[in-house]
Amino acid sequence: MKKSPILIPQSTTAIPLPSVSVLIPVRNDEATIGAAVDSVLSQDYKGSVEVIVADGSDTAATSDLVRRLYPTVRLVSNPEQIITFGIQAAYKEATGEILVRCDAHTVFPPGYLSRVVSTLQRTGAANVGGRQRPVGTTFFGRAVAMAMTTPLGAGGARHRLGGAEGPVDTVFLGAFRRDVLEKVRGVDPTLGGAEDYELNWRLRARGEMVWFDPELVVDYQPRDTLGALARQYFNYGRWKQVVARRHPASLLPRHLASPLLLLGLIIAPLLAVVGNIVSVFWATMTVPLTYVLTLVLGSLTVGIRRRSYAALLLPLVLATMHLSWGIGFFTHIRTKRELVARWGLFRSVPAVLPSVSVVIPARNAEATIGAAIDSVLFQDYKGSVEVIVADGSDTAATSDLVRRLYPTVRLVPNPEQTAGFGLRAAHGAATGEILVRCDAHTVFPPGYLRRVVSILQRTGAANVGGRQHPVGTTFFECAVAMAMTTPLGAGGARYRLGGVEGPVDTVFLGAFRRDALEEVDGVDPTFVRNQDYELNWRLRARGEMVWFDPELVVDYQPRGTLGALARQYFDYGRWKRVVARRHPASLLPRHLASPLLLLGLIIAPLLAVVGGIASVFWAITVVLLTYGLILVLGSLTVGIRRRSYAALLLPLVLVTMHLSWGIGFFLSVRVGSTETGAPSP
Repeated sequence: MKKSPILIPQSTTAIPLPSVSVLIPVRNDEATIGAAVDSVLSQDYKGSVEVIVADGSDTAATSDLVRRLYPTVRLVSNPEQIITFGIQAAYKEATGEILVRCDAHTVFPPGYLSRVVSTLQRTGAANVGGRQRPVGTTFFGRAVAMAMTTPLGAGGARHRLGGAEGPVDTVFLGAFRRDVLEKVRGVDPTLGGAEDYELNWRLRARGEMVWFDPELVVDYQPRDTLGALARQYFNYGRWKQVVARRHPASLLPRHLASPLLLLGLIIAPLLAVVGNIVSVFWATMTVPLTYVLTLVLGSLTVGIRRRSYAALLLPLVLATMHLSWGIGFFTHIRTKRELVARWGLFRSVPAVLPSVSVVIPARNAEATIGAAIDSVLFQDYKGSVEVIVADGSDTAATSDLVRRLYPTVRLVPNPEQTAGFGLRAAHGAATGEILVRCDAHTVFPPGYLRRVVSILQRTGAANVGGRQHPVGTTFFECAVAMAMTTPLGAGGARYRLGGVEGPVDTVFLGAFRRDALEEVDGVDPTFVRNQDYELNWRLRARGEMVWFDPELVVDYQPRGTLGALARQYFDYGRWKRVVARRHPASLLPRHLASPLLLLGLIIAPLLAVVGGIASVFWAITVVLLTYGLILVLGSLTVGIRRRSYAALLLPLVLVTMHLSWGIGFFLSVRVGSTETGAPSP
């Protein structure tokens, strides 16, 4: 879209123009950072301009590009990889009297810097900004752009809809006078969203002005998938609640629209329970029907006015924005440690990074332990790192390999030969402030240690982990990997399926604060399986957080034979029952799915014995056919979506996982007062 230059009133004074620092937080933005920097360097501003890029990328691609093409641009590190920390890092390095925010996905129009500076001087405002103009490049993106610029999607926000020039609550991006920014100590880096609104609130609370100029229009690329849009608006609602708890008076009526809508959709049928069938129906249907009618009529009006077929998607887009925002607003979990971590005023990144101990329990792992250790030693973490291998092998092959190839790695014995005892032994030998678990069959991606440490510091969580990514090398392993990453095989576990960042019940592997681990006496070595879930339960029972980060993805090699898969899931079910006996409240609905399925398959024919042959036949047939139909249709859907013939084995794999888990759950044994069991091969 071609932009018209912004006309600037000519000054007749000879006063030198203030210096400007443009701050650009980036992360993996090598594809777009060039256009953003070019749009700044081509400005016609006559005063001094410096550009500072705060790079929090996973690789060196973005910083290498900036160094090569823009030698005058200053680069600063953002190890936290969060926008707010990047802004603060750039702000501390900036020398300008005016600080202008630019994002890596935005492009300043001609005359932007001249206009914001002249408006700051003319109005005396603390912050001057303009309007965000969403420009979609796909059919869905255009629908989102349309939604973001209508009252149904933007409320009355002038930075989305436009309007008259003057004071507002917030603006898009912003150009700040340095003197007032220093009075409020800049952006709060502990906020993961709504940081611009919160900063502007603090400025206005001090009697300063935030000024909206409708001629300052900056293009913005909206989300182009439904999932990405839902995650974006979930986070908007989530962090708006954090800001509202800290500054209750900052909450505006438009911020409550989505939460109230969600409440209406939930409460209407609940209230109707006390009425008769007719009132139940109408109370249940009135709210959603009114909402849907509003969406359809509003979308039709917008589509006709703007002459765009993208309006056909507007009802879906608007509903996603509204409901995701509302759910995020209500689902932000508050704990004492989280409040300290997120509301502590303007924490700085510690000058000395905490020491890290990576603990690896191993048994007969000579074929894979090298890749695991290499993935740790090649991390870019700047703090102290030690690696400890707890060897419980049947032979000396694994320990000999480690001694020969990795002389700096510490070896501790694990005579019990179980993961729980191995972790316990390694933890006892570790010296790090943070203890990171790594398995002998896993490989850490680049930046893993740096990211888990930064998230532990940002969230105050006791344990941070991510998603297990099964990678099969054979046809059968590919089918198992597929099963482990579908709801039919993983339930709702976020560490298997992925999902939004936030508190969860458990994660894959994990990076633990040593102090939190010592408070609960660490891993319970008597657990052969589920020791990670049981440990995380005890941490959460003490008010600690277990934090899931979907960007932490670690490859995992699934079982390669049907027998090995059956033994694995038998042990999973067996030890889940042990955990449930010790901590009954830890049992979730997804843990009961396989046991209940097994009961159904067993009880159906038993109950039918009291009937005739026909009832026996139908009882068995109905249960088996229903289950089989779910497996076949689910497998077919997954196979088509992922375009893999490995889905042909999915029904067999899923049946093995379900029944083995269920049998293990019912055959879990108790010996004396201690739950025990032999390790699986």
